[in-house]
Amino acid sequence: MTTERVDQVADETLDRRTGHDRRSRRARTHFPERRTGFDRRIDPSIGRRRAAYLRRIRRISDSPARSAVLMASIVALNVADMAFTFAALDRGLEELNPVVAALLDTGHGFAAFVKIGVAVVLAAAGWRFRRYRRVIEAALLVAAVMAGVVVYHLLGLFAV
Repeated sequence: MTTERVDQVADETLDRRTGHDRRSRRARTHFPERRTGFDRRIDPSIGRRRAAYLRRIRRISDSPARSAVLMASIVALNVADMAFTFAALDRGLEELNPVVAALLDTGHGFAAFVKIGVAVVLAAAGWRFRRYRRVIEAALLVAAVMAGVVVYHLLGLFAV
């Protein structure tokens, strides 16, 4: 095919196009983004308290050090719970948690290994998935419950 023929075919193809010219400038309805980097949006309709709560959760999620402290506190509180449980058992008290009571029937060492092992595995999973808000919320809930259990043990040890 000669260059004249190529030009003629190209002109015929251009003439057969239908529809509007996409190169023409349209009215712009999109406004440029005013955020910088990877800033996250907060929906203004959620309210101030919810927005503050989400910022606190995000502060933990975005900081590896804060996430590590949270996950380590879960493990440490489980270790303290187990130590206080053994102290209470030495005083003649009984375990109220039926799962741990069943583990204690097999032996103190095995019960401690399972309880601390589960805490370490869950803390490692929490560390791995710390970018998800629900994981941080669950970890905070577990830490709060375990702190309550440790306080309960402390009050029980000093009361007896």
